[in-house]
Amino acid sequence: MSRAAIPLLVSAALLVGCQGFAPADPATVAALRPMPLAAIVPGRCELELHSPGLSGTFDAVIARDGDAVRLQLFPDVGGKVLDLRVDASGIVVDFAGQPYEARAPLASAPPHLALALAAMVGELASPVAAERVAGQRPRDGATEVQLQGGLVGLPVVARLGADGAITAYAWRVRGFAFGLTADGRFAGPGFDGWLRR
Repeated sequence: MSRAAIPLLVSAALLVGCQGFAPADPATVAALRPMPLAAIVPGRCELELHSPGLSGTFDAVIARDGDAVRLQLFPDVGGKVLDLRVDASGIVVDFAGQPYEARAPLASAPPHLALALAAMVGELASPVAAERVAGQRPRDGATEVQLQGGLVGLPVVARLGADGAITAYAWRVRGFAFGLTADGRFAGPGFDGWLRR
């Protein structure tokens, strides 16, 4: 996906609640598979980020820490610029020297880039299980399913490929819409980036 296509991803995220979901078809649920990008959790990767508070290309470490997931970003020179921990109780982040904390339920968390990063790594770390599927709908020639719960506890709309693998995620939290595609591109209001192996 090109940078020019990122606004389309944000537009899709804005539509998360606009069209209702029907009960999920058992065949859709049976075919459902994680986004291939989920294989980076746990692991090391590269995160390119463009935002007012933090921009650059960083070495990223995504680790499991008991029932939590941690994301740490390191520049080429200098110390850690982001240390994020997310679990069922909420998010705690040191974001370039600025703390951010949001307690569950995260559906009422204040909008912030840290919330988007937590949702993305938390969802990639969460199993895509049948009991999380709350419904499905057709959208632009594809099938979307609404997933409940997961590590972060935020509902997310997942777009499926023909093989049942998730090709994109879209979130909307109190009007703060953001998304992630299978190639690792992500975008939201005032930020975009690329998570790659």
